[in-house]
Amino acid sequence: MRRSTILALSLLTASSGVPALFAQAPPPPPKVDKTGVAGPKSNAEAAAVKAVFEAQLKTPDDQIAAVEALLSKYADTVYKGFALELEAEAYQKKGDNNNTIVYAEQSLQADPNNYDADNLLANVIASRSKDTDLTRDEDLKKADKYAHDALTALDAGKPAIFARASDDAWAKTKAAATSQAWQAIGIIAMDRKKYDEAIADFQKGLDASPDTLLMIRMGRAYYTMRKYDDAIAMDQKVIDSPDAPPQYKKIATDDKQRFIQTKSTAK
Repeated sequence: MRRSTILALSLLTASSGVPALFAQAPPPPPKVDKTGVAGPKSNAEAAAVKAVFEAQLKTPDDQIAAVEALLSKYADTVYKGFALELEAEAYQKKGDNNNTIVYAEQSLQADPNNYDADNLLANVIASRSKDTDLTRDEDLKKADKYAHDALTALDAGKPAIFARASDDAWAKTKAAATSQAWQAIGIIAMDRKKYDEAIADFQKGLDASPDTLLMIRMGRAYYTMRKYDDAIAMDQKVIDSPDAPPQYKKIATDDKQRFIQTKSTAK
């Protein structure tokens, strides 16, 4: 749901920006580089930002600690919105949805155009919605707004943090984020029992990026509509995909067997 770690690191090491981030004794980086993109205001801040990026490859607690270390010393860093979104994702990995929402909302306060934060909020709120929730309708409206805000931000063009990235890299990032937004919109439609709309929304997400988790959701939407052949075919795509993580393949395999069993007993 976030901007690529590798891409983010490439921004910090670009020759036109803050080139000496990994050097032994770098000169003080400029406040704004020749592309007009703001960066860390000191070598110490640059090191703290680097630590946040590197923490994405560590545990959620390491990620949270790195963000807090950055913001405790550099509250006005231009990476504030980005860092807070990463902290929100870390809490999501820990299964703490309440703090996920808190930090994603703080990320949007720092950067209203942070489509990753919008997508995170949209998907978390929509996924945890239950029919018995007293605030269900209000929550789904919020989730829907966050998802569409993400699409609006993505359509606005390459954000400043991607100024040094190639157009191809941005296109891939945009496609993945667009897929996440449509996934949330589809989940909202499922929550509202608008299954035809959900399938259409999920398809828009798959058209943007062939995400295998979204394929699993699509299969389950077909299953809900008793379109068993379509559901089975969708899970088979996940099973056959070289990009699907092993856990996704297992889920798809289990779903497929369940769908086949249901189809065989359906009247």
